[in-house]
Amino acid sequence: MEKKYSTKKISFAGPWITKKEEEYMLDAVRNGWYATFDKDIILFEKTMRDYMGMKHALGTHCCTQSLHLAAASMGLGAGDEVICTDFSWVATAYSFVYTGAKAVFVDIDPDSWCIDPAAIEKAITPKSKAIMLVHTFGHPAQMDEIMEIAQKHNLRVIEDAAPSLGAKFKGKLVGTFGDVGCISFHGAKIAASGEGGVFLTNNDELYEKAKLLASMGRTDSKAVFWSDQVGYQYTIGNLPAAMARAQVERIDELVANKRKIFDWYYERLGDVEGIKILKEKKDCFSNYCYPSMLLEDSLKCDRDELIRQLKARNIHPRPAFPRMSRFPMFEARFPNPESALVERRGVSLPAAHNLVEEDVDFVCESILELTGKKSK
Repeated sequence: MEKKYSTKKISFAGPWITKKEEEYMLDAVRNGWYATFDKDIILFEKTMRDYMGMKHALGTHCCTQSLHLAAASMGLGAGDEVICTDFSWVATAYSFVYTGAKAVFVDIDPDSWCIDPAAIEKAITPKSKAIMLVHTFGHPAQMDEIMEIAQKHNLRVIEDAAPSLGAKFKGKLVGTFGDVGCISFHGAKIAASGEGGVFLTNNDELYEKAKLLASMGRTDSKAVFWSDQVGYQYTIGNLPAAMARAQVERIDELVANKRKIFDWYYERLGDVEGIKILKEKKDCFSNYCYPSMLLEDSLKCDRDELIRQLKARNIHPRPAFPRMSRFPMFEARFPNPESALVERRGVSLPAAHNLVEEDVDFVCESILELTGKKSK
């Protein structure tokens, strides 16, 4: 292979910005103050309600805060257990551990890297109060089975749909199944506002509690600036709200672009022995925010060394998450072998919105060369 280095950084993630985002942001800069200081927030929350088909949407500074509001509004606390996927960015678990609740980490489905419903069932105890699931990298979790388990055992359901805007399970948008759904607009997500999150629910009581907590518990009940309980400063600002709204209005276009990038990868690597490309399962519509692969043990290749060599070519994939249950602040109740395998052998491929087919060609050619593989 002649080409050994890309002059363009082939990035793991990155946004797609158009005139729409520029215009909304410029308007927010010029007009999002004084009497109209919250107009972009109101418009963003309405856009999310309308797109998701949800009764309530509350904009937050980041998705971690939305997840924390979900746990706090449900009254989770010391003595409660939350059944949580072992494979995620640690904010998923921190968000309810902040309340004093305990994380019980369970294993994942090897074909989607989402929480395994059978593992949830096995982990339930009298202390179980909620399920925290993740629609991993834009692939929907098995929501029919999860909701059936939750209803059977009277458990709350929080959907961490941080990277999953636009993904669907059986035709229904993820983030709309559980008691609360939370979505991120971090700069690495499919729809980006630099930072930002949203709390979604159809439950009036949870919404009112979350709204109060997100604004410092302020009620003005006895005086201006009066708070009746400890709260947080979790509300989104007008500028990221304007950016996020523009991205949501373009979500079908953004999803189509991510799915196109995935198709390029699948065409080139989908039939390579020893490389397992994660493909959407039956009844699932993935937004393919982060196309990912597993280096099977039959492939004699060190995952971390492969990533180092790809980065030397200005190709920037990302290793899979370590199991949260191995972190010193947590404890492991279950071995979670599928999560352990993905931790050791999983790779998320570069999928920034600015990639073109030639970039994916170079990534795949490099992977085949460095692993000593050829397509079948």
